[in-house]
Amino acid sequence: MDRTGFFDLIERLGRAWNDGDATGAAACFAEQVDYADPRLYRFTARAELAAFFVPGPGGHSVTWHRLLWDETARAGVLEYTYVGHHRYHGAAIVEIDADGLITRWREWQHRDDERDWDGYLNGPAE
Repeated sequence: MDRTGFFDLIERLGRAWNDGDATGAAACFAEQVDYADPRLYRFTARAELAAFFVPGPGGHSVTWHRLLWDETARAGVLEYTYVGHHRYHGAAIVEIDADGLITRWREWQHRDDERDWDGYLNGPAE
């Protein structure tokens, strides 16, 4: 996979999340996957992700702020804001398999219902 392919995959994932298409979002991941927030949860199968990605009654959305791709490592880094029941700002490290699907996703995020991305980056108010 090259940089363009990675960006296309992540944009497809974002569109599916924003459209409330849990199955479409899960289709961006390999059948056997390692998807985790190391402190909170882990999923190992695409079917588990499809259930996890179902939006709540108010829907959900994701905005990508930065995408970085390392072609040699077949790995990328994402900075994002996810809005569902709460607003989360975070980063994920992802690995892509030979079929062009996400095989590993590690995310670290912070809940911040008050601030947008720029406010979050500026740090806490004094």
